[in-house]
Amino acid sequence: MRDHKRTYGIYIRAGILCAIIIILFLFLTLPYAEPEPYKLTKEVIGMVNEITTEIDKQIEPIDNDVRPKPPQVVIPATNPDEGIATITPTDLIEDIIPTKPSGPEIEIVPYYKVEIKPQPVYMPQVEYPSLALQAGIEGKTVVQMLVDIDGKVIDVQVIKSSGSTLLDEAAISAARKSIFTPARQRDRLVRVWVARTIEFKIK
Repeated sequence: MRDHKRTYGIYIRAGILCAIIIILFLFLTLPYAEPEPYKLTKEVIGMVNEITTEIDKQIEPIDNDVRPKPPQVVIPATNPDEGIATITPTDLIEDIIPTKPSGPEIEIVPYYKVEIKPQPVYMPQVEYPSLALQAGIEGKTVVQMLVDIDGKVIDVQVIKSSGSTLLDEAAISAARKSIFTPARQRDRLVRVWVARTIEFKIK
């Protein structure tokens, strides 16, 4: 009985050689099949729109009549004012609409980033509302004021309300009248929000 384990390598080599021979035989004997060109199933119609422009040339008329024209006769009017239409004088009123000068927006810098912070110059006394005073209403209002580059307050917002509209309005009114030194950031004037606490307490 043969030992196939010993002849295993011979079988492998013989099988590879037979496969190569068969591939070469098929490659040499089989005819070359040339692929057919692709044919469209539907006919595609292309439409091209042609736009033409015509330039009309204006030709100035040529005066072929070179004969001298007869002189115009001036007929004096019997009445100098006759035939002259008078125009009612009207007052011209120019409606000039003032326009606001446009320019770059002024930057608003947070308070903690400002190099030279604004300092209070004038802080007006807060007027206690008479109705709140009579009713014995007390409270504390915290507002923030937008200080412009000229030190004036251009906007006021209530951060924390006192719980009374009268007290909040009095605090806003006083905050709008406040004046500060302008804030500076990198050698230029900037806008900045400044907070202020106003306490209403009856003594």
